[in-house]
Amino acid sequence: MSKLTTCEMVVARANNRPSQEELIKDYYSYGKIGKEIIKMINQFDDLNPHDQLAKDYIKEYYKFLKKVSSSRIQINKWIELINSLQSETSWIEYKFSDNSIINEKPNYSFDENRKTSINNAFSVEEILDEIVYQTRTILIGKEHDYNKLLNMNLANYCELSTNFIIELANKYNIEAKSIKIFPAFSQNPPLYETEMNNHYFAIINIDDEYYLIDCTYSQFFSWYRNHIERLGTYSYNGCSLGVYMLKDLEREKVARTILKKGWIKLTEENLKHYLDGFTLYYRNGLYYENLGVADYKVDYNIDTYINFLFGDDSQIKHESRRFLGYQYSPLKNRNFKF
Repeated sequence: MSKLTTCEMVVARANNRPSQEELIKDYYSYGKIGKEIIKMINQFDDLNPHDQLAKDYIKEYYKFLKKVSSSRIQINKWIELINSLQSETSWIEYKFSDNSIINEKPNYSFDENRKTSINNAFSVEEILDEIVYQTRTILIGKEHDYNKLLNMNLANYCELSTNFIIELANKYNIEAKSIKIFPAFSQNPPLYETEMNNHYFAIINIDDEYYLIDCTYSQFFSWYRNHIERLGTYSYNGCSLGVYMLKDLEREKVARTILKKGWIKLTEENLKHYLDGFTLYYRNGLYYENLGVADYKVDYNIDTYINFLFGDDSQIKHESRRFLGYQYSPLKNRNFKF
């Protein structure tokens, strides 16, 4: 198949299945592996976007990708196959991305007759809720489509959302700051060639208490890349952070609060749990194979994270570059348990 290099191409492929003749043309020369690929592609094409069977199919699909990455195929055909499967993965992930791995929805209901403003808020919580409400109203658009507050609909809107929060806070003389998270907390050198993986959130100060606001956080809890089996797949980066937030009770509490309310009090513990998710997000499967166990704890303390965000330190300076971002060599043990 032709490589899917744009979002438009991915969407078009997700919505339009190829003929069996086209699949045979693309994969028949790979023999048994090619037949398995065709079977899996047909399975994904047969499912509707919200079919829960996709979870099991995606799990098996990533296991298959690990098998292919260690298979003995002539080198040129192997590279060709890996490239084709990356394109298949992109439309499969997109097709089922509008599902969440967590049952926490934003606490939001649009009301065009509402007269609430920050000026008539009676408490810090009401001020924060109002800032989040106004920001979410911007995000849902003129159609007032609540679904835009969920999953991958919020991808690429974090900077816009955070800028609006800052402008709104400044309008009411509330101290606010936009924080940019670079992949692996590293601007120089960058983890990725593009800036698409940056994330923004806001910190605001009310009565000398600090709060974290992130109105686009649910993008990280979509099914998109939130399958732990993705770890260890050659030429892929790691899982999204949502799956890791749910693997620890305290991290999950932080995640649920932000997903629902859009904000959380900025304690050292809460900030660490929030940033731990990003730290885990940037690791690939080689990190855990080298460690010898799939341990999703993070040892960085709040002082280290402050240096990551505002100093010249970064995750890249503490962990091997080959363990972060795209995984450029196959696992030694493709059956490693993640």
